[in-house]
Amino acid sequence: MDSAINIGLIITYLAIGLALLGAIVFPIIQMAGDIKSAKGVLIGIVAFVAIFLLSYLISSPETGAFYEAKNVSPNFARIIGAGLIATYIVFAGAVLAILYSQITKWIN
Repeated sequence: MDSAINIGLIITYLAIGLALLGAIVFPIIQMAGDIKSAKGVLIGIVAFVAIFLLSYLISSPETGAFYEAKNVSPNFARIIGAGLIATYIVFAGAVLAILYSQITKWIN
């Protein structure tokens, strides 16, 4: 019985790996085939990378009592802070985009 479960798990892991590979490789092949239509996607990816780098640069590596109790290193604390700051920036951008669209709709 255990060997059947192991074989089932191995097949499941292989299927998940193939699906993940397909989900990553095929969009890249599609983007490489038509660069002009992929420009917007590439701009979005670059924007997210820039936001995260900016967030990482301004985040603090300080660890408080909670982080010390959980054995969080200063580098990981900085990554956590960068993730939080990036979330705040993206949320603020979304709110500003909504306000901008509503205001321009009222004006027109």
